Amino acid sequence: MDGVLGDLLSRATLGDLLAQYANLLDWLDWERLDAVFWPEALFDFGMFKGDFAAYRTFVAQLEEGYSRRLHMFGIPSITLSGERARIDATSVIVCRTDAPAPGIDDMFWGRYLFDAERRGGEWRLSGLTYVLNLFDHRERQADDRGGPMTFGDGLSPLHPLAARQRR
Repeated sequence: MDGVLGDLLSRATLGDLLAQYANLLDWLDWERLDAVFWPEALFDFGMFKGDFAAYRTFVAQLEEGYSRRLHMFGIPSITLSGERARIDATSVIVCRTDAPAPGIDDMFWGRYLFDAERRGGEWRLSGLTYVLNLFDHRERQADDRGGPMTFGDGLSPLHPLAARQRR
């Protein structure tokens, strides 16, 4: 579909891909990566540069080391150019480790620069470069899990709330 309506549909689809990406990282749902990235996608996080196969291992090891994860994207700036797109999305990431007790919170402020391609009418991401603006590392003074809230510890596809977020 061409024109204004086609552009709106493309932008909505690309925004949804970003939301899916953040969601699957938080829930450690690695099977969903294939629906977000093309197999030839390239990645650059500074400390890691590689292809999709290597990224799968890198990101799983990185994210599974945290007991809590929260990846948030700002409203993305999307530039469409035919069957290609560039996406610039600010991000805030908060991750918790439990050791040493009562834990450490790592906070990252940065931006994700994505490339995307539409093939056979389907959009997927074809590249990702992460740019870090600020990092903060805070040792917790107390364990916050004693309160009445449901905390995001142990999110995974096996978590009791996982089926809810996939509907």
